[in-house]
Amino acid sequence: MIRRIMLALLLLPGLSKAQQFPEPHYPQNYFRNPLDIPMLLAGNVGELRPGHFHSGLDIKTNGHIGMRVHAAADGYISRVGVSSTGFGNVIYISHPNGYTTLYGHLHRFNPALEQYVKKQQYRQERWAVDLDLMPGLFPVKKGQFIAWSGSTGSSVAPHLHFEIRKTVDQHPLNGLLFGFEVRDNIPPSVYRIAVYDRDKSLYEQTPQVYSLKKSGGLYRPSLGTIRVKAARAGFGISTIDHENGTTNTYGVYRAVVYDDDRPSVGFQLDDVGYEETRYVDAHTDYKTHHSGGPYYELLFSLPGNRLPIYHNFEGDGTVDLSDGAVHAIKIAVKDAGGNTSTVSFNIQQDPAAKPEQKSPCANRMTPGIKNIFENNHVEFYLDETALYDDICFRYKTLPAPATGYYSDIYCLHNPDVPLYTSFTLRLRPDKPVPPSLRSKMVIVRTEPRSGRHEVRAASWSGAWLEASFRDFGNFAVQADTTPPVITPVGLHSGISLANATRMAFRIRDGLSGIKSYRAMLDGRWLMFAQDGSTIYYTFDEHCPRGSHRLELTVTDEANNTATYLLTFKR
Repeated sequence: MIRRIMLALLLLPGLSKAQQFPEPHYPQNYFRNPLDIPMLLAGNVGELRPGHFHSGLDIKTNGHIGMRVHAAADGYISRVGVSSTGFGNVIYISHPNGYTTLYGHLHRFNPALEQYVKKQQYRQERWAVDLDLMPGLFPVKKGQFIAWSGSTGSSVAPHLHFEIRKTVDQHPLNGLLFGFEVRDNIPPSVYRIAVYDRDKSLYEQTPQVYSLKKSGGLYRPSLGTIRVKAARAGFGISTIDHENGTTNTYGVYRAVVYDDDRPSVGFQLDDVGYEETRYVDAHTDYKTHHSGGPYYELLFSLPGNRLPIYHNFEGDGTVDLSDGAVHAIKIAVKDAGGNTSTVSFNIQQDPAAKPEQKSPCANRMTPGIKNIFENNHVEFYLDETALYDDICFRYKTLPAPATGYYSDIYCLHNPDVPLYTSFTLRLRPDKPVPPSLRSKMVIVRTEPRSGRHEVRAASWSGAWLEASFRDFGNFAVQADTTPPVITPVGLHSGISLANATRMAFRIRDGLSGIKSYRAMLDGRWLMFAQDGSTIYYTFDEHCPRGSHRLELTVTDEANNTATYLLTFKR
């Protein structure tokens, strides 16, 4: 059955009008589907992604590149971008009703816009651009052709990323609340619940996890009453949503906890700004997921979580079990179409539970204050917003390999603890750095369990080296003296490219990563686009018939450079 997803009053059982979520009131049927095919989704708003909530509707394009994309309503193109990451080729349209629509991962813009963008790229001598446009430059009407769909930027398959934002603050809104036709009569699935001790830091405990089975229309754990040591409990759920006609899975819209039929706490995923989206690491049990477990969405807010999606109906979202009574808990989980699933279980503090003695902590760090660590080799501080919950900070030193390192390896806590803001790390090399290498120093961060690493070019501050990081892990000072590698794709000097449509190179760097590349054709800048580690030039009027000399220079983060010279004929 095709339903029109309308913004209805999504009240939960037992939730009085005085205790309901603030309901958004968005215009219905103002925006059209930007494609000419039915709206079938590959992803939705609020879907959990590494480091962010998914911010829009990923509309399937039948696995193809090149579907025509249309303006969802009257307005003007206010911004356009080109990048090898993020939304790739992207268009923003501002509308007179106070909303902005975004169209991402596009293959190409319409011819007039394509020509304008290309002119700006050559003017700036940059392929990756982010352009703000004046209102009268590219006005559009509802349904007007603006681009072809694609898979540019951080996209793994062809689709159209479509957002509806508030123009005033550019906060993405839940597009399924605007009246689009989407086939969805399937309620969310809930696989597990996790029970947390709310008198402990999230990062200093392992939750009790219970698998769920659906019986009599309710999801229940297989055992009877759940008994826990905690006097105060909080819950997390492992849940996904579904849509008719596809096996894709999605994020849920809303979840509410009831304690003995009284609403306690809930969340609603809508209106999450890009400046807030990293709080997904506080909305979920990051420690469990980062160590290989499933996502658990927390039905309580951590002390350092400033995400405005939670509503505490009673207290702070914690269920008080200290009365020793059995508490009947229900968790109602809804999607944006109003389909609901309910989890039901009983929970009680174990009568035999004894208070646990907290282990002493020499360096406890807490949210809301500046936390400082320093010794003779390492210095950093976390600002007031960095932590989501308390940690007992751990530090140790490991010996570095004999060659290539200019410091020991400094183990700063655990990468299973996420941070909201970056911190500046200062390390003092404990080996003399030759003058010829001072500009080549980098700080390398490694995750001990996975082996993943990231590298930052370091700057000198007296005898210290500084670089910015956003995660804990193992850190050391190294020198990067190896230039990038440029590999031509089917090219050699003297080649005839008279019948070719493009030329391409693969560029890579072994340690610090590529910072920039620049191509000069006969002494003039030539625009190369980027797709992953491949850069390419599509032949146009900037390379006329005749003999040419191309000079391609690639620079890494440590300012090592490599140059490739190519002579060819057109």
